[in-house]
Amino acid sequence: MRMWSIFVILSFLVPLVAPINVSAYMINQTAANISWIYPLDTNNPDDISLLGGMIKGFYVIVFAPLSMQPPIVHRNYEGTIGTRYWDIVGNLTPGTTYHAQVKAFTKKGDGKPSVPYIFTVPKEDFSE
Repeated sequence: MRMWSIFVILSFLVPLVAPINVSAYMINQTAANISWIYPLDTNNPDDISLLGGMIKGFYVIVFAPLSMQPPIVHRNYEGTIGTRYWDIVGNLTPGTTYHAQVKAFTKKGDGKPSVPYIFTVPKEDFSE
């Protein structure tokens, strides 16, 4: 009986914490590798339950607050909780400053967004 009540409670959970350590590494003038970690508290039974498949993926949101460009939103499903995830975001404009945020989602909804990571795409090509 206890197992059923745990399942019912967990089926209503959205992710409990925001991703951390968001960063951007420029691949070229129009693409960046956005990476992050979804933290896991092994002492928290609710966090441990999310390992059982409750987290379905992540939204990667990249936007330029001083631009009329619409936000770039990706859904990412790859990775292992507690390790670094990543996603390649393209169609960036050289010389533009962007904010990158990530949030986890479950069947029941979205979690908290990460703290924005702010980066500027170089105006000049830096590839060799």
